[in-house]
Amino acid sequence: MKITHLNLYTRFFLLFTTTTLLLVIFIVLGSFSLSEEEAKNIVADRQDALYEMMADLVAGPIDIELLKQEAKKNRVTIQVTRGEEVWLTSSPLPKYDQLLENATQLGQLYFTKVGSKYYIFTTSNDTSIAVTSQIANLIVYPYWLTFWPWLALMCVLFISYKILNIQLTPIKRAIASATHISRGDLTYRISEHPNNDLGKLTKGLNGMAENLEQLFASKNELLLSVSHELRSPMARMKVLLALLTEDETVSKLSNEINKMDEIVEQLIESERLRDSNKMLNLETYFFPNILTDVLNSFDSEKNIKLEGNIPEIAIDIDLGRFKFLIRNLIDNALKHSINSSPVMVSCRRVKSELAICVRDFGSGIEESFISEIFEPFSQANDVNNRSNNGVGLGLFLCKRIALAHHGDLSVTSELGKGSEFIFRLPIVTSE
Repeated sequence: MKITHLNLYTRFFLLFTTTTLLLVIFIVLGSFSLSEEEAKNIVADRQDALYEMMADLVAGPIDIELLKQEAKKNRVTIQVTRGEEVWLTSSPLPKYDQLLENATQLGQLYFTKVGSKYYIFTTSNDTSIAVTSQIANLIVYPYWLTFWPWLALMCVLFISYKILNIQLTPIKRAIASATHISRGDLTYRISEHPNNDLGKLTKGLNGMAENLEQLFASKNELLLSVSHELRSPMARMKVLLALLTEDETVSKLSNEINKMDEIVEQLIESERLRDSNKMLNLETYFFPNILTDVLNSFDSEKNIKLEGNIPEIAIDIDLGRFKFLIRNLIDNALKHSINSSPVMVSCRRVKSELAICVRDFGSGIEESFISEIFEPFSQANDVNNRSNNGVGLGLFLCKRIALAHHGDLSVTSELGKGSEFIFRLPIVTSE
């Protein structure tokens, strides 16, 4: 069975168990590793017993079998030299002259290094005996080698991290998918599906996104169809009303039909803008001229003031929709102004972005409602419960127009002091 087919719990359990065992092994090995200085200290502490053992072996005639027994018991290699004769329990050790070079005397014994190995030896008259350790009761490594268990430990931790990261990759993809879906991107799909429980999760998220996409598509198609179907009867009602004698009732009916017509048009417009900038007719315009036209479209008695200078830049916009956005923000501010307080309009360039601010000094918006202000059919009342008499689609459309231009629309507000709407538009053309 492949490990990728195991469930997530089992894989994490195996990873944890394996890592723990390796850590224990390396820590134990590290605790048994000795530096040269540490080995010298051990030899110095045990030098009497070691010397006595080595002296007994050469006290009389050399018994090779006894040497082999001692070598096997202590897991060492022993070499005895007497004159020209040499007795060995295993492979040859360095000669006495080599051992004596750079040797350190520890009581009656000598401790030395030849090549990469360490040796203990002693001599009496014409007889010398040398011992080298093979992982025996004395474990001796070069000083630098005492760090290898910790180096191995770091390697184990690094490999464990990489394995864990691989195992968590499907979870990261699932989080990314959920993030895209929460932002309204229902076209996002996870391309890779491991053959385990995480694969079921990613497939489930893809299926959910697909179902939501189909559901919203059906809703939008229904909304557009209904909106278009409502156009004809409303047009006929307008014609019939025009034929009637003008009175108060006819006037009220005409106003209500115009409101209905406005709602239908705004619903159709919102659906057109649903696919970002696909419906935009982008052209390059000189921004000061556009803003001046919008401000001049309001009655002169409206208390609208322009703060600061207008940035002299060219922008790529859908002219009709851009003007609708700015005009709607100003009109919304005028509706919420109190006691003929002014509506302040300011524009500034921040790096590659144009910021257009519309500020009123009205009653402000309750904090709990700010998150809903750009939702369709949402309307805020002021502190005096005075309705703004809108249809609840203006700010929703403004938000969509801003997003379609790859910009953004935000609001800050404080009760009793007013609100400020900021439209940020990327500058994509040269001045």
